[in-house]
Amino acid sequence: MGVGVVTVLEVAIGPGGAPGMFKVEVVASPAGEASATVELDADALLARRGLLQQAVLASAVPRRRVLPETERPVREVGELLFAGLLGAGEVAGRYRAAAAVAAERGEGLRVVLRIDTPALAGLPWEAMYDQATGGYVCRQDQLVRHVPVASVPAPLRVRRPLRILGVISSPRGLAALDVEKEQEQLARALARPIVQGLAELHWAPSATWADLQDTLLDGEWHVLHFVGHGDFDPERDEGVLALEREDGRADRVAAHRLVDLLRQARPMPRLVVLNSCSGAAAGVGDLFSGTAAALVRGGVSAVAAMQYEISDPAAVAFARGFYAAIARGRGVDDALSSGRVAILGTGDRTLEWVTPVLYLRGDENRLFTLPAPAEDTDREGARREDAGAGRGGQPGGAIGPGGPRGGSPAGRTGARAPQPPPTPVLVPPSHLARTLTGHTGEVYAVAFSPDGWLLATASDDGTTRLWDPATGEHRRTLTGHGGPVSAVAFSPDGRLLASGGGYDKAVRLWDPATGEQLRALAGHGDWVWTVAFSPDGRLLATASWDWPARLWDPATGEHLHTLTGHSSPVWAVAFSPDGRLLATASADRTARLWDPATGEHLRTLTGHGKAVRGVAFSPDGRLLATSSADGTVRLWDPATGERLRTLTGHGKAVRGVAFSPDGRLLATSSFGKTVRLWDPATAEQLHTLTGHAGPVWAVAFSPDGRLLATAGADQTARLWD
Repeated sequence: MGVGVVTVLEVAIGPGGAPGMFKVEVVASPAGEASATVELDADALLARRGLLQQAVLASAVPRRRVLPETERPVREVGELLFAGLLGAGEVAGRYRAAAAVAAERGEGLRVVLRIDTPALAGLPWEAMYDQATGGYVCRQDQLVRHVPVASVPAPLRVRRPLRILGVISSPRGLAALDVEKEQEQLARALARPIVQGLAELHWAPSATWADLQDTLLDGEWHVLHFVGHGDFDPERDEGVLALEREDGRADRVAAHRLVDLLRQARPMPRLVVLNSCSGAAAGVGDLFSGTAAALVRGGVSAVAAMQYEISDPAAVAFARGFYAAIARGRGVDDALSSGRVAILGTGDRTLEWVTPVLYLRGDENRLFTLPAPAEDTDREGARREDAGAGRGGQPGGAIGPGGPRGGSPAGRTGARAPQPPPTPVLVPPSHLARTLTGHTGEVYAVAFSPDGWLLATASDDGTTRLWDPATGEHRRTLTGHGGPVSAVAFSPDGRLLASGGGYDKAVRLWDPATGEQLRALAGHGDWVWTVAFSPDGRLLATASWDWPARLWDPATGEHLHTLTGHSSPVWAVAFSPDGRLLATASADRTARLWDPATGEHLRTLTGHGKAVRGVAFSPDGRLLATSSADGTVRLWDPATGERLRTLTGHGKAVRGVAFSPDGRLLATSSFGKTVRLWDPATAEQLHTLTGHAGPVWAVAFSPDGRLLATAGADQTARLWD
């Protein structure tokens, strides 16, 4: 699908002169105009809305069928809608011709839908299914609901960051929303654009009319993101939103009143996102379609709305994909497609991509004109980003009123063709970004979630804590081991968190989203020092002072293999990126390589003079790093067992070791209270981080390489950029 120029097919549907009959017209297309009269039982289709919503939400649960039963009602309705709009007579020919022209031009196809009959506005046109191509139209093309207006404003010129005002309304008497959870989810979804300086997120102090008016008057807002309840008032033929009165009860605000409120901002927000939530009342009443169309008619350039209730994972994914595209200057229709693609990533069989709907004022899909990176006025942010392009720039950005502003994106100046762009300068983390305090014992381990939105720490105080690495805010505390927690790791999909215990000798699996303990793995005979998931998440490796390492099925808790051969306790384990090797590090001064599928021992690496305390594979799997109590780090070729180079400089025992996601940096930590950054290709030491008041037990890079987390005996974890 094209992200720039697109081929446009504009189709209108309205009354056809008899009950149940409608006229479909191709208003604009590269193949000319056309019309057809079709029969469509709109009332019967509207009556199936409740069933469709149930099917869409149920699709979030995995099924192992070629066509899950949950999809059948959606596809059936989609086939009827396609036949009634794009599959009728000469209209079908224009649609096929437009698709062919778009393909020939290498462009995307934008299907613009004009609905001139209110009875048709509530139909889920985003579910249209084309049997000829075997696909849903809105997944193949961009689908936009056009709202005809007299004038359309030019794209608003915006200096980054894009300012987003979040509003959560949970009035008494309606289904309660978890306000903190909703705020956390949107902040997580926007974490990357915020860190990159592309967006800011601020929250309105409340959803009362007075507070919203004051907030809109206070600053320039480009986007308003509303989370709450919506409805349609049939007497007024208009959508309404439930704001809050001063007494906490619902204030039903009609869309035309909301437009007046939005005009208090200068300029008026060009984009409104209306997001229903899983805490909202189910049923056909929780709709935003009427409100969205009314807002666009009133002056908002575009409204992205949810025509069904949406699950939390899908809402977060949509916001992440949608805002990432908007913040980078994409058209709003392209951004909605990006949001759909992000929802598809939440599950193999999900149907929730059908839930978002885009209402567009006129034909202008560009809402904002964003400056090229080189034009950005934040020179310091540009300098840091330019220098650190190989690993990302400095985190920043406001996640609430009064928060610090994020740095601006980098100005990247590539060489003129045909020369390749210059190689980014390698700049290691060198500044302390924040210190995480709260543990009352040594912090033994740190781990980032795969999406980078959480940081887990394990401590001698018997707890595992979850933090927001962007702000340093403590999110949740997990208890259950009854004694020291020495290891922690996230599964590749982020849905599991494994922790290793000391006194209880157990490995525990948690749901990091809720803090619920899912199962405990028993079998080790001593303190569990390390845990690691395989890249596909199907295996969990653990190691203990009882000497053998063990392999488990984390989905069932079944013990699969015991790896015997080390003659002393195993300190660390690590899977290769392709999952075909498992490395173990032992106090017997060796590291060993195993086949995790069978438990077979493949190779022993010898050369360290004391216990091997840490082990890590490079992202491409071509290097294996081992850290040792002998004060050195060694780099090996895991395919041959050959020692390639030795890194010296710590002087004291080296414990933690981790490669950056791009493989260009290696971080190591030691009993000497320091963390060192190396170039693994040359063994050159690049930087030393100081600040911990005791031994540094562990190091971990964030998934985007922007942050380095360290765990210390001084009861703190620290984040460096």
